[in-house]
Amino acid sequence: MTRSGARGLSPLVAVILLIAITVAAAVVVSGVFFNLAGIAGRRPTAVIDQVRVVATPAGAGTWAIVVKNTGDVPITTIAATYPGGCAPASTTFAPLPLNPGGTAAATANVATGCTLGTTYRIVLTITFQDGSQQVLATQATAVIA
Repeated sequence: MTRSGARGLSPLVAVILLIAITVAAAVVVSGVFFNLAGIAGRRPTAVIDQVRVVATPAGAGTWAIVVKNTGDVPITTIAATYPGGCAPASTTFAPLPLNPGGTAAATANVATGCTLGTTYRIVLTITFQDGSQQVLATQATAVIA
């Protein structure tokens, strides 16, 4: 039996081509997957970075609050409520809107009603640009400056 003049690819070249095609396909598929995962993974989230109540023996107090946007949707409003006393008339956070990765801070003064050593609650309702909301609650103990 003799071979005709037809020549095919050597087994080594065929294996190298097969590996190259497989790697190229894997790169394309992973690129599409991670792009879709990034779009679907958008989440509006925020955390209370810092909260503090400074009070005087006479009952006056000052709240200091810092909120950090840890998600990837801008924050449009932050509303604070103070259940249980030591509540200021209003709290204004700046800067708003708060872009992802940024922090907004507020200070609020209380004329009377804060007692040193007492733990007070604060509840923040955070509204994001996409209309979703997140409610964060924490507490702080009134200390003297």
